[in-house]
Amino acid sequence: MENQPSELYQAIDAFIQTTTMEEAIEIIEQHQELLTDNADILFSTIISNARTQGHENTAKALDERRDFIRSIREEKTSL
Repeated sequence: MENQPSELYQAIDAFIQTTTMEEAIEIIEQHQELLTDNADILFSTIISNARTQGHENTAKALDERRDFIRSIREEKTSL
């Protein structure tokens, strides 16, 4: 993960910390880099690390967050 830009990691962290859909959408609008392949790869790495460390519930929650970003990404590319 050290090869990933810290700004991207911070954007993902901010997104993960949101508690409402409105907040999540606001973070995505503020950080368009969350819709990139690099963000998806970093998210996958974070999820994989959670699973490796035995944090399955966290990994599932992060999977849902990643899927939400993917759905917004697909929606934007289909417009």
